[in-house]
Amino acid sequence: MSQLTLCINLSNLACGQYCNYSFNSFCEIDGKHYGATDDGIFELVGDTDAGEDINAWLELPMSDFGINNVKRLRRIYLGYEATGDLIIKVKDNEDNERPYPLDNIALDKQVGGEVTIERDQIGRYWGLRIDNVRGAYFAIDSIEVVPVVLGRKPR
Repeated sequence: MSQLTLCINLSNLACGQYCNYSFNSFCEIDGKHYGATDDGIFELVGDTDAGEDINAWLELPMSDFGINNVKRLRRIYLGYEATGDLIIKVKDNEDNERPYPLDNIALDKQVGGEVTIERDQIGRYWGLRIDNVRGAYFAIDSIEVVPVVLGRKPR
């Protein structure tokens, strides 16, 4: 059975969720974080989960960017930090999804990245998802989407 754990940062009310995180309680002692299960108490450390990469992703809700028109996306600019490569998945409102690799050239440093979007996708609403590759840590600081506005008729 799949489990879902929700986490709320009380200082800024940011929410996160974790799948198959089978702990039933958590605590912090002397700056270290622990999770408890029926099998014992475990310190939450490391870059892997029992030797397996930790798959992580960030998915934004579908948006028309405040523009009613049908549009294409031209580019996506990211401000981010990562320990490896990322995949940017772009989806239109007709569920056409296309992945774009974002190769990280400056490990563990704040960088700017750019993805050029192919011209054959079209839609009013767009969604973005950012996935890590091989368990790479990442933090996103900013996302800028450059749309090309087409006709007035929404699809």
